Amino acid sequence: MLVSNLPNRKSCAIVHPGMGHGGSEAAVMWGAEALKRDFETCIVTARPLDVGAMNKFYGTSLEEEEITVRRLPTPPLLAHLSAAAALRGAFFQRAVRSIAADYDVLISGYNLCDFGVPGIHTIADFSWDEELRTKHDPPPSGIRGIFHRHLWVRRGYLALVRRVHMSSSRSLFSGEDLILANSQWTAQRLRDRYGAASEVLYPPVSGEFPDVPSERRIDDFVCIGRITPEKRIEQMIRIVGAVRSRGHNVRIRIIGPLDNSPYSKRIASLARKHPGWVLPEGSRAAEDKLRILTECRYGIHAREGEAFGIAVAEMVKAGCITFAPAEGGQAEILDHDALLYRGDDDAVEKICAVLSRRALQASLSEHLRQQAKKFSAENFMRDLRAIVDKFLAKSSLSADALTAACGPARSLQAPL
Repeated sequence: MLVSNLPNRKSCAIVHPGMGHGGSEAAVMWGAEALKRDFETCIVTARPLDVGAMNKFYGTSLEEEEITVRRLPTPPLLAHLSAAAALRGAFFQRAVRSIAADYDVLISGYNLCDFGVPGIHTIADFSWDEELRTKHDPPPSGIRGIFHRHLWVRRGYLALVRRVHMSSSRSLFSGEDLILANSQWTAQRLRDRYGAASEVLYPPVSGEFPDVPSERRIDDFVCIGRITPEKRIEQMIRIVGAVRSRGHNVRIRIIGPLDNSPYSKRIASLARKHPGWVLPEGSRAAEDKLRILTECRYGIHAREGEAFGIAVAEMVKAGCITFAPAEGGQAEILDHDALLYRGDDDAVEKICAVLSRRALQASLSEHLRQQAKKFSAENFMRDLRAIVDKFLAKSSLSADALTAACGPARSLQAPL
């Protein structure tokens, strides 16, 4: 359907450094879906973007006539170098600042972006904050880990990033910008660290999940996501193994791509050691992933201090009774003490308590069914539209105040 020609239609850019297949990309796609009818909407990124393929992956229905895609140049040598994410982001933010004046509304789909003018910023994780990142995430493995584990290398790398970034010197926490946290937990970390207020906008968890009753499922656990150290896959295997030792014949099915990284090889070795109940499913197409999720009665997650936990929300929406650490945004998704654990022993005790009581399982399933409604794409779009309206109203008030103080001629040169 063609976009209607609305009078005084404003332009909006949703910015993301590299559109892949993660949680922040879902917010970009559904953000464009939410705003395409009222704004000239553009997705700005540094990598090629196949909108049709992304529609299929995220369930959106963006048409070429409804949005534009603008690709900004970054050094080709950095395009596929995972160890250079921060440096790649610095080049990207510089490029974004050069086009910021082309748009009435600027939205960063992945963390803070130094637009040079006020904008809206969605916090996805704490990769941009060295103190919070090191507190909540273990260093990555391989070559990328060298830039994290060795202090002098890390300091030199971050100094290069700052030099390339060439900050606009604006404080994004001054109150001019609008910061969106992806959970109350994230919002509290921002208050503690920066004294900054933020609004909570839960990410969209898209997809249609059939309602498969618990009695038609099997006593398997499922975990989904990247096979990387911060996901703590080995901890989940250890917990499920301890539950088995208590007499429960359960398995764990691991959905995620196993590659040649040291961590993937470690998980593959554990699977070979326990072939009867550790089942690496690998990377699965959407249909297969959905089938496995709706076959399993339980879900498990082990990453602590996660800003939101899109994998937890997916398992909940698929009807899995899901267990996760009590520290982090994922606790808001589950919101029940019977499902939140502090350490391996606590996890085993709580899981065994649920596995032994069918009435408790039924109660938890209903509780999670209600929780899942909070994370719909429809809610996300409704709330984002309201947030953008609020931001524009605030910008208009600021412009009016500047006009009153400086006169019309000077106000024309004011930032957006």
